[in-house]
Amino acid sequence: MTSIDRSNLVLRLNNCLETILELEQALEKLDLNRNFLEELELLKEFMQKIEKVQVTEDDVLRIESATGNFLDELKEPLSHLDSSDKLFMRLQ
Repeated sequence: MTSIDRSNLVLRLNNCLETILELEQALEKLDLNRNFLEELELLKEFMQKIEKVQVTEDDVLRIESATGNFLDELKEPLSHLDSSDKLFMRLQ
């Protein structure tokens, strides 16, 4: 794998993680399990080390798919929050 290919994978992975973290304030307004919010903190820590992570195209495809599924599952609950529709429009 070339450094350009690896950089592309890391950028795609980073994009997925940033998309989830951009929802943090809206997710805090939902009645979610506290463990989930703690997982967001772990995600932030992971992002600081992302350059050191070895990922493959298949890994990134799975993460992109999971991120898409996660966003789909959140559409309905977030639609009940003020301004969440604007947030989802920006993310899509």
